Amino acid sequence: MSSNFKFLVILAILVSTSMFSVSMAGDFAIYSGPTNPGWISDGAVEEIVKTVTKHAGVKAMFDNIDNYGDGDEVGNKSPLGKWLISHTNNGQTDVVFTACGTCPSSFYQFPNKDPDGSNIENFIEAGNIHINVADWIYYMSYEGGVRSADNGAQGAANVFDIPGLSFGNRGSDFQPTAEGKKYIPSLKPFDSTRPWHMEQFKGTPWDLVAFAVDKGDKNSGDPVVAISKKEGKDGTGMIAAMWQKDAPVWAGKPDPRGIGVAEFMVNWLQENATFAVNPKEKMSTTWGYVKARRK
Repeated sequence: MSSNFKFLVILAILVSTSMFSVSMAGDFAIYSGPTNPGWISDGAVEEIVKTVTKHAGVKAMFDNIDNYGDGDEVGNKSPLGKWLISHTNNGQTDVVFTACGTCPSSFYQFPNKDPDGSNIENFIEAGNIHINVADWIYYMSYEGGVRSADNGAQGAANVFDIPGLSFGNRGSDFQPTAEGKKYIPSLKPFDSTRPWHMEQFKGTPWDLVAFAVDKGDKNSGDPVVAISKKEGKDGTGMIAAMWQKDAPVWAGKPDPRGIGVAEFMVNWLQENATFAVNPKEKMSTTWGYVKARRK
């Protein structure tokens, strides 16, 4: 075997190993209901889950993809509760997606029984990622098909540790930003009814990346992802709340709560989250991106 051929073989092994390490992620869990029916229908959630889980790019990101539904989500000892706890501080970046928009007791006990140190807060602070669509994030549960006592606005305020945080309705004409056009190509203008109030995040331990903002109020955004400034054992914690709108069935095709989430995950999250084997190495990439946007 010639020395040149040996070099090429070794180089190919190193390149393939490097590529595998960078694209390698942890696990992905989906909570698919039951829903708050005025905000998203069971049928819409089923299609969203199908779109996301069958997307080739999403499948390539994770070692395992699990879907949890009604009966899987009640309390710490439920299948979803055990998943969340076991994927906290496990040294890898994992993702959970509430495709139904509701917040089960395995995440956060209602009404606001664990305002600090809830399973979902611990999961994010460790350096993992939560994606939510439809209803106001962390607001309430519909587990068992019955509406829970509401956490109300305090749910999100507690998880983000921002007193008075609101996702109240304001604005009506949400237009894609440069990031939205680049990373979520299916994103179209729409009317968000539970947008981020981005001015409330100034001076907090979070940086925001907005993919669409209201035409008349640049502080109102949706979809938006919040990036923690504190690194956890598992990487960089993030919370994405997207297409938070009362739309049991989305007007028009495709439903962005499916394809849009898949595009966000494959195009933006895979590029900017700490999915590398060594999260500290990828951390510099994430903050390079955030800092570049501030200039």
